[in-house]
Amino acid sequence: MTAPTKPPADSLAAVGEKGLLRLLTGRWKNDPAQVPVGVGDDCAVLRGQGKEHFLIFKTDAVVEGVHFTPQAPPALSGRKALARALSDLAAMGARPLAAVITLGVPADASVRRLRAIYRGLETLANKYRVPLVGGETTRAAQLFLNVALLGECRGYRPLLRSGARAGDSIFVTGRLGATQKRHHLIFEPRLAEGEWLARRKLATALMDLSDGLGADLPRLAEASRLGFQIEPKAIPRKRGATVEAACNDGEDYELLFTVSPAQTKTLKKKWPFATPLHCIGVMRLRGRVSSKPPFAHGFDHFKQR
Repeated sequence: MTAPTKPPADSLAAVGEKGLLRLLTGRWKNDPAQVPVGVGDDCAVLRGQGKEHFLIFKTDAVVEGVHFTPQAPPALSGRKALARALSDLAAMGARPLAAVITLGVPADASVRRLRAIYRGLETLANKYRVPLVGGETTRAAQLFLNVALLGECRGYRPLLRSGARAGDSIFVTGRLGATQKRHHLIFEPRLAEGEWLARRKLATALMDLSDGLGADLPRLAEASRLGFQIEPKAIPRKRGATVEAACNDGEDYELLFTVSPAQTKTLKKKWPFATPLHCIGVMRLRGRVSSKPPFAHGFDHFKQR
């Protein structure tokens, strides 16, 4: 049996998505008085007007052949473009204010299909009261949509990945895995749940599960300078999904958050949503990170597994 070849040190497969972002943005500096949070969280946080007003800024792209197939219903492809960005706002506890859309499209694309893509995007924007206020179109080798989304936290602070403390309980909403059948096109961003957690200061850290629990939980732990201890049997799974799939498939778009021991009972008692809650583990001091499967990789656009 031939051993897998090691990718060149300068290749994307070697550095991976995380390494690429570090190389490209590692020298960026911001004034914390104006930009409390820059690279490294689900969204950037800008100082608004007043002590408890924050503007939340996010950009996100979907590319045909990567995030949706040419055979996917056009309306659902457009819907996904906005839903992904809204999920990142939910991960900060923010509410949306406005969006602009960039469309990259081959010159021979079907106008009827493009109109259907935009109808799907508009339907979701109307549902979550997101004004679509502009954008850009450009010719491209393959179809893509980029959404730049502005949101806000008014009267409360956004929740970050970096606020967890040792001993905090780890929660996820919904069920994980089996996302590629249809879920990745029709999921509902957890905007109400995220805002509720932030306004009531019940969570200590928050993010959404876009790349899978196996990738995103280590990111939250790293941002909080902690480790974690997980009970694999407690991980909620969709029907037919294995524990490994629930950790590594990606595109769940559920919320992952931590809660202090003193607030756990309050969270369970006052949770007002039909969305189910599941406690899957606890945050620990560093050195207690689970590095074995099912926490093997999660999704990475570039890195070889």
